[in-house]
Amino acid sequence: MAKAKAEPKTKSRKKKLNKKELEHFKKKLIEERNKVLEEMAELQSRNLKQSIADESGEVSRYSYHLGDTASLSYGREFSMGLAERQQKYIKQIEQALQRIEEGVYGICKVTGELIPLERLEEVPVAKYSVEGKEILDNKKRR
Repeated sequence: MAKAKAEPKTKSRKKKLNKKELEHFKKKLIEERNKVLEEMAELQSRNLKQSIADESGEVSRYSYHLGDTASLSYGREFSMGLAERQQKYIKQIEQALQRIEEGVYGICKVTGELIPLERLEEVPVAKYSVEGKEILDNKKRR
């Protein structure tokens, strides 16, 4: 009779994160979002100050050496690239928070298996397990 009650190993394996784990990751994601938003605001403030300085002619005190112009241009392009990456990251955070609300956070979109907690701690926006990511990468290479 005891054998009839025993469940196969696949069924005893955890399929979802528990409420405490979900709350932990929700808090972590919200903190990360706030940190990125602060960084973006600081970056925008610096860029605005630089633009105002340029328009007011403050830069005119310095020579318009080609190197100076290139450096300013590079700095702006770098800032714009950084802002774009941060926007994408914010979107990933929002999507992860949405998955928490839907009850599917931490479940690999490819394999359907639970993403290890260690991976979620390192990459809280992860949609795929390492195995799922490898499957996707192999499909892209074909």
